[in-house]
Amino acid sequence: MRRLAPAALLALAALAVASGAAAAVPEKGSIAVFAGLGPAIPFEGDYDIGFHLEAGGEYYLSNVLALRATFGLTRSDADVDSDVTIGSLEASAVYYGRRGKWSPYALGGVGIHAVDPPGQGQKQRLGAHVGAGTEYYLDRRTALTGQVTGRFVGSTGGRTSSFAAVTLGIKYHF
Repeated sequence: MRRLAPAALLALAALAVASGAAAAVPEKGSIAVFAGLGPAIPFEGDYDIGFHLEAGGEYYLSNVLALRATFGLTRSDADVDSDVTIGSLEASAVYYGRRGKWSPYALGGVGIHAVDPPGQGQKQRLGAHVGAGTEYYLDRRTALTGQVTGRFVGSTGGRTSSFAAVTLGIKYHF
């Protein structure tokens, strides 16, 4: 119980600071970096729910449109005492709908995925992805993020490598 008290005080302090936060409105030519982590939900029934880790950057073409590059790592257990690992490099277009401290967005793009399925060698696959999310600004430069993305990679080793990822993360605007 004593360990919870400092955490609760820290959470209250963060909420108090966040209540006065003003959202950044990225300008044309500005950049941002982000990182996120969450569950990966495979479309194939033979795979278990795994994890997805991603990091990347954005370049703003305007205050509502950005180009995004994302590096990702996804891992999921399979039914054959092994797992599948997917490394990815994706390019996306992101459209933002600014709403004060909240900034919902939609994204879509393509990527190259290195898929290492159970009992098979690594194979490269082109894929597409679509998603949506939101940012909540803690201050002018820092935002908490939440995103849902469907990644359509195709089949490798007789199983689909496509999955949905739900990520929570942080983003910093320069």
